[in-house]
Amino acid sequence: MKFTIEKSVLVTGLQRVQGIVQARTTMPILSNVRLETVKGGVQLFATDLEIGLRDLLPAEIETEGTITVSAKKLFEISRELKQDAIRITAENGEAILIRSGQSNFRLRGLPAEEFPSFPDIEETGRTAIPAGMLLEMIRKTAYAVSTDLTRMSLNGVLIHLSEEKGEPIEMVATDGHRLSRVSRTLPAPPAVGKHRKVIVPRKAISELKKYLEEAERGEVEIVFCQNHVVFREKHYTLLSRLIDGKFPNYTDIIPKHNPHLLSVEREILQGAVRRVSILSDEKTHAIKLSLRKGEIQVSSNHPEIGEAQEALSAEYEGEDLEVGFNVRYLQDVTAAVHGEEIRIRFMDALSPSRIEDPQDEGFLAIIMPMRL
Repeated sequence: MKFTIEKSVLVTGLQRVQGIVQARTTMPILSNVRLETVKGGVQLFATDLEIGLRDLLPAEIETEGTITVSAKKLFEISRELKQDAIRITAENGEAILIRSGQSNFRLRGLPAEEFPSFPDIEETGRTAIPAGMLLEMIRKTAYAVSTDLTRMSLNGVLIHLSEEKGEPIEMVATDGHRLSRVSRTLPAPPAVGKHRKVIVPRKAISELKKYLEEAERGEVEIVFCQNHVVFREKHYTLLSRLIDGKFPNYTDIIPKHNPHLLSVEREILQGAVRRVSILSDEKTHAIKLSLRKGEIQVSSNHPEIGEAQEALSAEYEGEDLEVGFNVRYLQDVTAAVHGEEIRIRFMDALSPSRIEDPQDEGFLAIIMPMRL
């Protein structure tokens, strides 16, 4: 194997696989990336046996071949090279020589035959979604994914496709204390044949988000399989094993008749919450919203340090109310809202609060309050 590749291209490709490869593993080869020369360039493949990433990088190919080497070390070497052109040559499947300008490296590898292969998948349905729409949906839901490993069904984002609602796609995430749901209409009907509900792990969603944020992308194809889901965009392919579990019936959780309505400018609320949170308790992260007609007061109290209050002008319809929230949850959801205004609907101090974006009818979030 022998090829020449631009530094920026190789560094970008290797950076994408860093979140996939495992530094500590009982299978040392899983910390490697598989390099294979194919028509059009060099194909990278990395996997942790749950998620696989395959990416084709443009390169000038002289001779064909395949090898696996440390993804981390190859990335670190490539990033530090001064010249734009990098020449890589494989030595009998045992190592690669890396040359650029006056720099020379020899990086040992492992035979490609020992590396896990990209699994064969049996497609059960597919759809296509604009990359910008998919990225927005991820940003509006991923923050609510649970990190509690004892509740695996909450450790991912639910993707729901239904042909009965006018070709929408819906994404939902919850950790039991908060929930975020966003739905969008697809440009074309999904080829699913039936309802599809799959739970995509947090790690896969995170890696896909990084890729979509790199640059403006085109259309992402989502391919559904029995136990996997595949995301494709041009030469980039991310495959993930699905979470085997039952997602909560979130439609029953969503409050529908919260009578007390707060309307406030999003940036004003964000700023007040950020400032007041400085003196919130590090254990509870609690802040309090005191709701009155025409205004709200945001406050916090740290028993050992002090307290903070800030009053805001706002539109509030309902009886006087005091509600406590985890400040992190409130910050996450206000960051997910992109409109100028945010609406929060309350039932009482202990019932779930409903957060809406007046400029996005497809977005809805829920936060459980804290007992003050």
